[in-house]
Amino acid sequence: MNQYKVEAPVRSFSGESVGVQFTRGTGFVSDSSKEGRAAIEYFRRQGYALTPVEDGEEVPAETGPVSAEDAMTNLGHGAAPSVGLGIGIPDQQPPVVVTSASEFDPSEHKQEDVLAYLDRTDDEAERQRVVNAEADGKKRKAILARGEQKQEDQK
Repeated sequence: MNQYKVEAPVRSFSGESVGVQFTRGTGFVSDSSKEGRAAIEYFRRQGYALTPVEDGEEVPAETGPVSAEDAMTNLGHGAAPSVGLGIGIPDQQPPVVVTSASEFDPSEHKQEDVLAYLDRTDDEAERQRVVNAEADGKKRKAILARGEQKQEDQK
């Protein structure tokens, strides 16, 4: 059985994601159950930082998914935004971590980072704000097209 410390991309996040309890951006999960292993894989795919817990390091009592039912109802829909750190994704620059929606200015980021941000945000108003900011700024075609594509998908 291995224990892992999970660092959420949004360091202020406190709550549950994929059945794992987070406090101020940190949670713990064990690979001793099927639900725990599924949570670990989800966190890896979403770019959360996972580090093995060292022997002697204190781990809170609640270290993994509460139950299979709770883990499955929240699978992929945790309260923490899915902006990641690129952990486990070879040959790729880490995406930008944004702690507040108003902080993300597309003109300050590379096109690939803006596109990744648009793909990861579930907030339609934020997505539209970023596309509008791009339209007022650099006017990169791929980003503007992604905004139009999302509007078409919603119709």
